[in-house]
Amino acid sequence: MINPSSKMFTVDLIKKKFLWIVLGAIIFYVLLILISDVEKISESFLQINAEFLVLIFALGFASHVVKSFRQKDLLHTLGEKIPPLQNMFIYMSGLSLVTTPGGIGTLIKSIYLKERFDVPTEKSIAVIFIERYHDLLAGTSIIITTLLFYFSTISLSLVVISFAILGSFYLLIKSQRMFIYVYSRLSRIRFISKNLPEVGPTKSFSILTNPKNMTKGWLLSILGWGIDSLAVYVVFLALNVDLGYLLTSQIYFTSLGYGVLSFLPAGIGVNEGLADFLLVRQGLDFSVASSLVILMRLSTVWFSTIIGIVFTRFALKQKIES
Repeated sequence: MINPSSKMFTVDLIKKKFLWIVLGAIIFYVLLILISDVEKISESFLQINAEFLVLIFALGFASHVVKSFRQKDLLHTLGEKIPPLQNMFIYMSGLSLVTTPGGIGTLIKSIYLKERFDVPTEKSIAVIFIERYHDLLAGTSIIITTLLFYFSTISLSLVVISFAILGSFYLLIKSQRMFIYVYSRLSRIRFISKNLPEVGPTKSFSILTNPKNMTKGWLLSILGWGIDSLAVYVVFLALNVDLGYLLTSQIYFTSLGYGVLSFLPAGIGVNEGLADFLLVRQGLDFSVASSLVILMRLSTVWFSTIIGIVFTRFALKQKIES
């Protein structure tokens, strides 16, 4: 259970979780480079134009700005008016723990919202859960669009699994009796209970999941993740690989989705392995595919984590300005 008033919890959680995850990621990427052709991967990175890198990270940052507007809109819907700049700082600071299993570490935003603006924990947790819901819904929607042009059994299977999760979660929100039953069952599992926040089908969930608010959140999520996948497409272009925006997006969201479902930190191993497999299936050399995967991951999840750490320094020191 997260204690919204505990700063020490915030600092310790970031340090412990982040250091272990980074260490695991470094080991994995070193092994991936060693298995691939080290010389070819080095040559690929050395040939990248600096202008591509600027565009990649600019698009990556822009996608988070859009998602921060989504957070502001969700909070505003619940009657919590947070100034745009301060809202963005809080959203960005939550990215520091985006690599935690399922991105559950972003619940840390609940602490900042409580301390800075006295936002009730019940409201902030509802907003964060709905954000994750929209992330999955948007990614699934984009994959469905790409399937109309590039069919993939692997991607279609993910869509089926995603819809099962989305449908089940929606029913839990709408049915208090069902939610309480499932929650009580999960609370008995030691591994899950330690990280299970106290949340239920409250009024906030009901408000955020009405048709009008769901549509608005879905459209903002599509825009944010669409920009994110555009950044990935530029990653491919930077390494002289052009599979088209739609196919690139399908590979990106499919590998990302299975990585999230694995519940491993940042989906390490599952995400990269599946992306490599899908790229090689498109006829790319394994070393080229590995180069793409490494740069793709550095410019998305790890770039997001770095952004989160930078903004967290401001959040923890209470230097957020209007």
